[in-house]
Amino acid sequence: MKKTFLYIALMFITLTTAQNTNYIGHYEKKTKSDDKLLLEYELSIKADSTFTFHFFRNNGQFISVDENSYAKGTWKVIKNIIYFYTDKETELDEKHQLNFTNSSGRMDHKDKKLFRFYHSDIFWVDKLTLTKIE
Repeated sequence: MKKTFLYIALMFITLTTAQNTNYIGHYEKKTKSDDKLLLEYELSIKADSTFTFHFFRNNGQFISVDENSYAKGTWKVIKNIIYFYTDKETELDEKHQLNFTNSSGRMDHKDKKLFRFYHSDIFWVDKLTLTKIE
């Protein structure tokens, strides 16, 4: 009986850990339009259950000021969906102003290198698809 319980516990830990490690890595999306508008999105999901996000926009010929937006926080996986959380007290500051609480996504079931946000209160993150590069 003890061996059966130990076996089940080890299998649960192994499956949970394996599921979480599928998400760990660096994700990007870069686009450039004909009028030289450059958009870059970078998401880093780390093994310590934290994440960082960076958005960069170079407005090309229209405005010479570059725009940067940052986020950081924690994440967890529940039933193959990754949920992001930003603590307003400790993780929002002058640099990190994006709140990823209520943002979630998952790996594309057909292409395991694509991460899709399925929901976010940040309208331009909602439905964003990023490619895993590491």
